[in-house]
Amino acid sequence: MDRIVSLSKWIKLLIVLLALLQVSSYCGAMMFGEFQAGEYVLTIDWWGWFSSYLAVDFGSPWQALAQRLYDAGFHPGLILGSVEILPYLFIYYFLYQLFGLYQQGQVFTAANFRCLSHIALVFLAWILLSLFYPMLVASTLHFSGISSAVPMYFSLGSQELKYALFGMVFYCVAWVMKHATELQEEVELTI
Repeated sequence: MDRIVSLSKWIKLLIVLLALLQVSSYCGAMMFGEFQAGEYVLTIDWWGWFSSYLAVDFGSPWQALAQRLYDAGFHPGLILGSVEILPYLFIYYFLYQLFGLYQQGQVFTAANFRCLSHIALVFLAWILLSLFYPMLVASTLHFSGISSAVPMYFSLGSQELKYALFGMVFYCVAWVMKHATELQEEVELTI
């Protein structure tokens, strides 16, 4: 149990670091990067010693929409990228909560089940977001009269299938944790 507590501290730190890296690279690429071939790219030269390459790329169904938005004079990073980063932030948040519970020594609890279930729901919501948000953007621009140059997009591809797979895996793990919690409670009542 001490190993879980100790490891959870490091994992929480890593989750915070990854979240900060993702948000800062996103903001840097959006503010200072150039839009090229459906993605925002920022290359930083560190005094000739090495170069950093930051990119905010949109999945294949959103890449065409990003290009059409850019061609119509919009900032696709603000319209698409700001929504695309939200599921990551929710997942980081729930993982941080989960490892916080582990750090407290709470391995088989209802709270763990809730954290894992929320992560599964984020993946399932991500599918809906991925499928319908491009249509929402295009229809909003079209019906508001701002732009009719952005066509409706609906695409179901491997990215959405990955989200479904991850969502199902997290949901199964959540139910296994719930069952383990019930078994632990039964053992404690028996003793």
